[in-house]
Order: sequence, then C-alpha cells, then structure tokens
Amino acid sequence: MRARLPQRVLPPLGFALIVLGSWYGVARHLANPQLLPSPWTVGVALVDLLGNGDMVDDILASLGHLGLGYGIGAGIGLIMAALCARFAALETAIDPLVELLRPIGAIAWIPFAILMFGVGSTVPVFLISYGAAFPIFVATLAGMHGVDRALLAAGQALGASKRMLITHVVFPAALPHVLAGARLSLGVAWAAMVAAELTGSDSGLGWRLFWYQEFFRMDRVMAVIVVIGVLGVAADALLRALRQAVVGWSPEDSNAA
Repeated sequence: MRARLPQRVLPPLGFALIVLGSWYGVARHLANPQLLPSPWTVGVALVDLLGNGDMVDDILASLGHLGLGYGIGAGIGLIMAALCARFAALETAIDPLVELLRPIGAIAWIPFAILMFGVGSTVPVFLISYGAAFPIFVATLAGMHGVDRALLAAGQALGASKRMLITHVVFPAALPHVLAGARLSLGVAWAAMVAAELTGSDSGLGWRLFWYQEFFRMDRVMAVIVVIGVLGVAADALLRALRQAVVGWSPEDSNAA
C-alpha cells in the first residue's frame, strides 16, 4: 500500500502543477485580471473570503441543498428500482417514462422550478433530487437484474419469500452497482446544485458566483469555482472510500484498490 502511494499521488500532483503553470502563463500573457486573474490573486481572494465568513456560509448553504436533494433523489431512485425489480409490470410501465425524462437535464427544468417554487432553497433541492434519481435508479435496477440465478435458486430452496430474496439476496448482490450509481448520481447532483443556485437560489456557492460576476470580481469568481471543484473531489473521494469499505470484496473494487 505504501509502495503504491507515490503512484497515486505524483501523477495528480504533477498534472495540478501543469494546470497552475499554464494558468499563470495565460494570465500573465493576457495581463487583464478582470478577464483572467492569476492563481496568486485568486488565492488571496480565497483567503479573504474564508476569513470574513462569507465563503463558509455559502459552503454550508450548498451542502444543505445537496444533502437534502441528494438524499431525496437517491431514496426515490432506490425505492423505484426495488419496486421495479419486484414487479415486472411496474418496470414495463415506468421504463418508457424514465427513458423520456432521463436525457432531459435538471438545468432544463430551472424555469419551471422558479415559477413553481420562486427563488429560494426549494429550487436547488428540487433540481438536485431530479438529477440524482435517475443514475442510481438505472444502476440499481441493472445490478438487481444481473444477480446470479444460482443465488436466487439457493434462496428459494431454503424457503425464502420473494421479499426476503430481494432484501437478503438481490440487494446485497447488487450493492456494488448501487454504490457505483450513487457516485454517478452525486456528480449529476453537484452540477445541478451549482446551476440551480446560479439562477434560482438566494444562497450557496452558485448564487455567490453570480453575485461576484455582477460586480466583475473575477478573482472571487475563480475562488468560488476552485472551492466548488475541491468540495466535489472531496465528496467523490468519500463515496469511493465508502464503496471500497463496503464492497471491497467485489472484483471491480479489488482491482481498483
């Protein structure tokens, strides 16, 4: 594990240095901080925002939107997948609707959400829920349909009911797919959160982006963008660690470890 640590750390670190160097070079060439501030200028703005408390408040607001919306969307996706796995007729009825709505991104519903709920925290929560539901639904249902038939036959031979087969055989066997879908859902939810807060919220990191853009404070705009990226990476890393801890036994996760 320790021997492989440099292999995991050095390539991302080297790429980050390349990005920072390129950013600095382009900013210096343009010589227009209103268009593209330098990394140093953005770093100073970030420290200032963290110091005066505005950034912390925005982070907490966005995490609140994300937590509630993602929880609702993931819960709906899991429940619907379990019901469709249990009742084939329900899957037949729902599948065309899912395939119709799934390609429509959450951003397309922003005007509708604003008209329905007004500008506020409900808009990002609604859009995050919408975006998060589909990836976890599709992944979970695919995982349930892909369960080894021998496991189902063994459960039936031991007298398990259909409900017990789903809760004790199908769902545990599909758990790697569930967590993979949860990771995809988180990425979609994160993007939906930023887009919704840009136009339909009165708090959060996306709202703060729009606020600073109105005053041409591009250094602070870039600082908020950096924070959004760092928090997104941290959230994804937590889900990856959870997946490794819970389903490290699966071949996919063992190879990725």
